[in-house]
Order: sequence, then C-alpha cells, then structure tokens
Amino acid sequence: MRVKLIDLIGENCESIDDGSKLYEAIHKELQNGDAVELDFSGVKSIITPFLNASIGNLLDLFEKETLMEKLVLCHISEDHLRRVNEFIDFKHQKNSDQTTLEMMKDLFEEDDLGDIES
Repeated sequence: MRVKLIDLIGENCESIDDGSKLYEAIHKELQNGDAVELDFSGVKSIITPFLNASIGNLLDLFEKETLMEKLVLCHISEDHLRRVNEFIDFKHQKNSDQTTLEMMKDLFEEDDLGDIES
C-alpha cells in the first residue's frame, strides 16, 4: 500500500486529526503484516501532534523494529526524516521507561515491598 501524504493530509502534517487520519488509513495494513509506503512528496511541515496521533499510536501497537521494517518512508527530506526518527526514538524510550516502571511496580507489589500502611 502507498499513501501520498499530500493527497491524504495536505502539505502541512500538523494536527492530531491529521495524524489520526493517517493512523486510520494504515494501521490495518500493518496489523495484517503488509508494508506501507508513506510518500512525503510535497510535504512542507511535520510537527509532534501529527506524529503522536499517527506513528506514536502505531508504536503502541508494534515494536519499534517491526514498525521500522513495515513503514517505508519515501521522498522524505533530510529534515523531516530526522524529525520522524527523533520522535520514534523518543516514543520508544518513553514506552520502554513505562514498561520498566510497571515491571518494578509489579515486583514490589508481589514481594509486599510496596507502601506500608501505618
């Protein structure tokens, strides 16, 4: 599947609604194990709310490596590629930190090391 962002979203990929629109357009393909090509031709701007609602939500469903393998970025400028990669790294780290926190919390609760009530 190929998605031309200029056709689906426009030249400014900025809003949460735009990101949700992209997410809705591609997540089922990715869940089926199919690759998706995102064509950035003509895209002038990409900002965090858009990335959160699209790629961020995909990272909640898929491992970083799986997403990077199945989501092919085409005709993307160096600046936009850097922005997308920085966002993916940040979101991945945030998800990893959250997973670690939950594991530690579960460990403390299992061992009765949680808060002691007086």
